[in-house]
Amino acid sequence: MEEHLENQTVSTSIIEEDCVTLYETARSLFENNKTPSEARHLFQKVIDLYPSTHEAQYAADFIKKIDHKQDKDDFKLQQDMKLEFKGTAKEYFRIWVVNLCLTLLTFGIFSAWAKVRKKRYFYSHLTLDETPFQYLGQPIPILKGRIIASILFLLYYTSTNVFTALFPYVLGAGLLIAPWVIVQSVSFNARYSAFRNMTFRFNGTYADSFKVLSAWGLIPAMVIGNIFAWWGKYWMAGIVYGLFGIIFPWWLNRLKKFIVTYTSYGGCPGQFGATGGDFFRVYFMSGVIIMGFAMVTGLMFAITGIVAGESLTAKIPYATIIGILPIYAGYVLAFAYVNANITNAVWNKIQLGPLRFRCTLKGPTLAKIYLTNALAIIASAGLLIPWAVIRTFKYRTDQTQVKQSNNITEFQGQEADKVSAAGAEVSEFFDLDLAI
Repeated sequence: MEEHLENQTVSTSIIEEDCVTLYETARSLFENNKTPSEARHLFQKVIDLYPSTHEAQYAADFIKKIDHKQDKDDFKLQQDMKLEFKGTAKEYFRIWVVNLCLTLLTFGIFSAWAKVRKKRYFYSHLTLDETPFQYLGQPIPILKGRIIASILFLLYYTSTNVFTALFPYVLGAGLLIAPWVIVQSVSFNARYSAFRNMTFRFNGTYADSFKVLSAWGLIPAMVIGNIFAWWGKYWMAGIVYGLFGIIFPWWLNRLKKFIVTYTSYGGCPGQFGATGGDFFRVYFMSGVIIMGFAMVTGLMFAITGIVAGESLTAKIPYATIIGILPIYAGYVLAFAYVNANITNAVWNKIQLGPLRFRCTLKGPTLAKIYLTNALAIIASAGLLIPWAVIRTFKYRTDQTQVKQSNNITEFQGQEADKVSAAGAEVSEFFDLDLAI
């Protein structure tokens, strides 16, 4: 028995020595930076042969570093395609003011033509490698879509404010219509967007969309719970909504992946590599930002109360306004941080045929743009809206790089189908963000 234990101990010791030797060899190759592929191979061997050791955990970290560095090196070696927006606030102002006036004079009917004029301006002034994009949408289908969207909104408004007994049925119908809206909206925008006379295409189906939107059954549970008022058990609502809040980053990631992977250009479908964990880190940090500013607000109120004493009540309006300023600042910064970093996480992991993308938006810069845009719009009574729109769009374009690994002729034209504009207008009417 003792002899068997000694043999087992010796065997374990030999295995540990082999594992350490293999790991150190791989690490030496990695640090010398001569043969990273060989180092990766040896690190993978450590993981395969000795999965339960500390060395295997360290090897997994090194593999991530090697892969990340390889991605960056590959991206640098690829050929640049210049993405540029050449529009100006002065040009867009003329389009915007005409659109606004005619939309008001026609009681909203001209809004369909206004949308087409705006889209065509932005598409035609956005160039990739000196070639402009094209918007092929027509106003009449958009107008029909807006009429349908208005009817649906009227039903929703009536069920929530007048005939409230109808609200559960409208909510249930909305659950069934939503996947169709997503598919039709993305399909319409893809079908009528073109580059080099080739249109984009979206091949997602209602079933695929419903599967993604259901959020592992939580969204149907929320809808059914609201229809039956949670059967008087509101703790169930708390659990379901709480779970959805936790999984929201993964749900959003699935939605983005659905849109990207079912979208194709020239016969090449999109590829998407971002994970729910990437999205979770962004939302977690935004929560930290808001909490930090909330603590500053609480501290300011506490200090004001100590200094002012009994007179605080008389000065409460001013104290409240000053005190909540950090909260608003924190919200703007957190919103900009999420917007910038989710956009980066999505575009940096997209590949479309030979094209890859690099997006480098900065949260603080975006927050500064949002804040100064808002102040300019207020100070100008809305007249600087075109300037704010152009400025924001140009910043986003300037921070996006496009790299080409093979010849762009890899894209081949494909047959295009007609797509209804109803879904796109419904999503726009209900402010659904389906952009990637």
